[in-house]
Amino acid sequence: MNRIALLLLLLIGAFSMRAQTTETTGKEIVFVNEFKGSGNLEGSTIAAIRNNIIEGLIDAKRLIVKDLKSDAQFQAEMTKRAADASVSEEEYGFTVLRNMNARWVIAGTITHVEAVRKKYSDGSYYYDAAINVSANIIDVASGTITETKTITTEGNALIDLTGIGKETTIGNTEEEAIANASKVLKNKAKSFAEGCFPLKGTILEVASEKKGKAEEVYISLGETSGVKKGDIFDVFEQRVIAGRNSRKKIGELKVKAVEGDDISLCNVTKEGKVILEKIQALEENQSLSIESRSKSNGSIISL
Repeated sequence: MNRIALLLLLLIGAFSMRAQTTETTGKEIVFVNEFKGSGNLEGSTIAAIRNNIIEGLIDAKRLIVKDLKSDAQFQAEMTKRAADASVSEEEYGFTVLRNMNARWVIAGTITHVEAVRKKYSDGSYYYDAAINVSANIIDVASGTITETKTITTEGNALIDLTGIGKETTIGNTEEEAIANASKVLKNKAKSFAEGCFPLKGTILEVASEKKGKAEEVYISLGETSGVKKGDIFDVFEQRVIAGRNSRKKIGELKVKAVEGDDISLCNVTKEGKVILEKIQALEENQSLSIESRSKSNGSIISL
């Protein structure tokens, strides 16, 4: 089978392989690639760090998270590459991911793992660990890195070993401290997802208005997407200018109550008059789009 025919076959297969899309969940599909480790890191340490980061990404409820290494559909499609060696493994892989409706790939490199021996005031010793993971965010459509962030345990509050059930980067041995620090990365990865991958949805309808201004609106995102009370969303108007798609921010919302899997009630905090006018002017099957505001976090560093 020649290269063109093979790629066409993959594209045709996309119609039968479509997964959930952002249109129905507000989420994008991200695959997590295998992690690399600098120095002489043991495979078990790399795996533990990667697994905790994957769990954190899932807990954020911002993404549909899949493991590139263990995803049966992806691996099955990759075995077909042998039919045409002229297609590089990387090119073929991105074609498969596009057909699976994937939006991003996260590739991680563990750049720093260290456990430092320290002394308590009573004279006993403990180990304090630090872990840094450089995470490349790769756009599946183009196959290029769009952003690199460092997920780090730095700044995590140290807790005495008696603090049962609380996060800690310390331990009685080097191994215990590193294992504990890798668990801390779970919450750091959750913050990473919340900051780097905004939720996208629409305004469903105006819930209340006063004096020509929208006061409350319902949005198409809820519990399933990890929306929480107090979350902030920007409101956008979709436009076409000179044949080009454009969007303009026209207001802001703040979640008042999450009322279901895919519905939340929001207060209109900015430009209620503009939002109401835009909604009233919309044609049938049109809507205003919304996007969650990125959250900053001290444990996430831009590079």
